[in-house]
Amino acid sequence: MPKTERLYYTDCYRRDFEARLVAVEPDARGVRVTLDRSAFYPESGGQPRDAGTLDGAPVLDVVAHDDAVALVLAAKPASDVVHGAIDWTRRFDHMQQHTGQHVLSAAFERAARSKTVSFHMGAEVSSIDLDTDRVTRRQIDEAEELANQVVFEDREVRILFRSASEASEMDLRKPTERAGDVRLIEVADFDLSACGGTHVRRTGEIGLISVRKHERVRNQTRVEFVCGRRALLAARRDFLGLSDAGRLLSGGLEQVPALVQKQVEEARAAQRAREKLVTRLAEYQASELAAAAPERNGRRVIRHVFPHEERLEARMIAHAIQRLPGAAALLAVAPPVDSSGNAGRATTLFFAQSAGGAADMGALLKTVVGEFQGKGGGTHDFAQGGGIEAAKLEEALSRARSLLEP
Repeated sequence: MPKTERLYYTDCYRRDFEARLVAVEPDARGVRVTLDRSAFYPESGGQPRDAGTLDGAPVLDVVAHDDAVALVLAAKPASDVVHGAIDWTRRFDHMQQHTGQHVLSAAFERAARSKTVSFHMGAEVSSIDLDTDRVTRRQIDEAEELANQVVFEDREVRILFRSASEASEMDLRKPTERAGDVRLIEVADFDLSACGGTHVRRTGEIGLISVRKHERVRNQTRVEFVCGRRALLAARRDFLGLSDAGRLLSGGLEQVPALVQKQVEEARAAQRAREKLVTRLAEYQASELAAAAPERNGRRVIRHVFPHEERLEARMIAHAIQRLPGAAALLAVAPPVDSSGNAGRATTLFFAQSAGGAADMGALLKTVVGEFQGKGGGTHDFAQGGGIEAAKLEEALSRARSLLEP
């Protein structure tokens, strides 16, 4: 395969170029054309590919193979001499994110003594994985501050080419195993890394570097961040979201955390009060259901089907029946009904009995759901299951009662 001169290696700001076709191959999406020179960046090193056009036709993919770079098009260009145009908005965004990653990774080495082991650039956020899961919030803040200080100082970012032997003697942030000439990206007096990606000329062009999230992933720490215009858009979304929250909570932006905390505490208190009321109501309902059930052989068997919205109440009533003497419960909860009036298999069964009763409710439920293609299980006095068709709920409860009282 012929070699392609990668124009972005020396000039990341090149937006268009002229080139000659040197090879054309079939591709499932059309054709794959190889040029003698190209400014299109293929996906590599965590950075997505460039987009753009070749003689006005959209470039569907950019593929690197050894020293060649091929473009995937829907059809072969009419001429062997072609004009390529880079989607500059996408390219510059990638330049901001990738250079920002170099600066942020170097900052983490200084602030947290943590090395970057991988980098991923997404459509909305980028991320780096650090080689430790013990990065503190303070270290993240220090790294973010240091990275942005380098941005504010508008330091020069240079592209250097050195032989592999020379590069091995230099103070690279991460050793490289490349042979031949090595492309290096240098952030003046701050970072030196081997990299084939596209980068800005000065750190000021990165724009703000904002860490958005961090989490432990296995034995590493994943740090999500945005740079430049992405940081602007993220800040705008934050502002609008906080403004809306403040308006709904009748407070200013700075009051939102305290107001939300107050709302959460009030909601928790209301939930606790509701649960107490539901528990008391469940006890009354259990007593009423038991009183209405006929007594046989010293035991009352309560059988009832609840609507889907009363699932919580049904469970609590089952537990309340357990506290009654000489009682057993065969309760079911119907599934929700969709807009067409159809009910699915999201049914629930609760089988319960007074503590130490003669039956084995777990075994009883397993038998019943097995016969009706459901599933579930439980203990001697309480069992839960489901997955039975709504139309067969009454039949399933009848079957359970026949097994309970042969």
